[in-house]
Amino acid sequence: MMWWRGVMTGACLWMLAGLAQAAGDAGARVVFIAHAVTRDVSTALPLRQWTYATVSSSADTGDGLQLRLRPVWARAPDMPGIDSLSLDDRHAEDRAMRAVLASGFDVQARPDGAVVRPVDAKAWQTLAASQPDERLLVSTRLAALALRPVMLPTAPQAGHAIVRHDRTGDFAALETRMQVRTIDHAIAVLDLEFSGAGLRGHGRQAVRLHDGQPLEARLYLERTPAGADAPQVHRLHVVDMATEPTLDLELDPGQAQAYVESVEATLANPPFSARTDDPALFKLHPTPEGALEPWMPAGQVPATDAMLVFGLKRQPHNPRLIITIGADGRAIGKAGPALSEFSTLRVRDVALLDHAGRPLTGAEATLVQPTVSMQDRQRVDETQLMFPFHLPHDVAAETLVAAHTIRMTGDGNVYRWDRAETVARTAQTMHAGDTRIEWTSPHRAALIQPYSQPADRQGRWTTAVPVDAAGREIPSALVMVWRSLDIPGDWRTPAAIPALVLEAGRVPHRLEIATAEPIAGLRLRHYRWHTEPRTWTFHDVRSRMNDADRATYEREFGPSGATAR
Repeated sequence: MMWWRGVMTGACLWMLAGLAQAAGDAGARVVFIAHAVTRDVSTALPLRQWTYATVSSSADTGDGLQLRLRPVWARAPDMPGIDSLSLDDRHAEDRAMRAVLASGFDVQARPDGAVVRPVDAKAWQTLAASQPDERLLVSTRLAALALRPVMLPTAPQAGHAIVRHDRTGDFAALETRMQVRTIDHAIAVLDLEFSGAGLRGHGRQAVRLHDGQPLEARLYLERTPAGADAPQVHRLHVVDMATEPTLDLELDPGQAQAYVESVEATLANPPFSARTDDPALFKLHPTPEGALEPWMPAGQVPATDAMLVFGLKRQPHNPRLIITIGADGRAIGKAGPALSEFSTLRVRDVALLDHAGRPLTGAEATLVQPTVSMQDRQRVDETQLMFPFHLPHDVAAETLVAAHTIRMTGDGNVYRWDRAETVARTAQTMHAGDTRIEWTSPHRAALIQPYSQPADRQGRWTTAVPVDAAGREIPSALVMVWRSLDIPGDWRTPAAIPALVLEAGRVPHRLEIATAEPIAGLRLRHYRWHTEPRTWTFHDVRSRMNDADRATYEREFGPSGATAR
């Protein structure tokens, strides 16, 4: 256990320097960091670490900004059962680790460098005594590069160069060369190169245009430790969770590449690459005009909302109980096949409530995943990356047992039919100015519309069906391309580093259309959407069980002496 504790400590520390951009925020923001380390530049499997942390401003000392960094969850995904939830207070090092995580780190950020100190110095000394080498400090300093704010030039443009020299602090001889890669009204994407101070590497970073605050970065860094004959390689991905990244996809290069290859293979074959008369490849649109698409929630509360449940389960060798949330139609008497309906909530607040509906003291939740989707028979627990919130590290089992419901408040999208519009071949829509049509060939077209921002509270969505000269629908094949089709790279060269989530996810949505008959026009179906306040209530699963099932649950998962409610 000692080895992984050291790995976790390093991962929790490496998020610190250069966090001055958080000082202007009213409250703490949540960042996610993925850090993979290999001992050389070969194809050896990396040691990976994932962490969520909050960053907030605590004071301005006159000599820089005083910030507080508090890791709320950490996990080594290649080592099952190794995460911050498995800390056991029966072991001195685990107690020290929990104390360090719970108190966090103070960061003194100055213009010429940064210093980090654990708030609980005594607990830190306990950990440092068991990890005498400097690898934790090294990983801390490297990851800090991803969070340093950037001083952009006035009116920056693509191609503008920026050079930063570190003269003091962790990298007193490091030179960072930055070049503006792309820029829009809100975000600048930079190419990065690092050299000096025993370090070399490259990366890509997205920063806010008005203040240079980092939103996301990918870094590839090489450093040769003293006495080693090969460099140690660090791959870091750091992202602000307010940008709502798709982490499950981003952290699995194979899944991301499979998506790209699947779409490209579809578009590289008939009927998209060449015309074909094969009727098996075409069909009429399954949704009648004027009706909502199956995935579009209307004003009524989705059935999924009534089947939300949570439960507690034991860990094999740890007293900390693990929360599992999910949806189950059997909780409302739907014992047949799983329902296909799903529900999505953009969460603003999470609270664990007792039997009287009062928030539980000591169980204040930190929201890490702002968008949550639920469908029948789905389960997600605290050890998983996509779990939406995390509790204090020292939350007591008795507190969790007292939870009667878990309440999430937020907003859900609601759709309504707007209108239909026929657009003749070669023409453009007159109703949706931000949507355009590419007329590729007599048998091909593409409908292109912008992505929505996480902060958007209303908007439009458009679908299309091809029609003939008489206005009748033509059977078609459709493919939706919703993100960049760049194959994820291997990071080792600037050209191969994968695109940022913000780059891949901000590309316009493309609906590719192919037909066997000539397309005389497109019948556009316009929908409007807006957000409405919504509350999700997860009920204790035991309250939805019969006596026999409840007894079985208590024996398998419930804490000793727990009673049914």
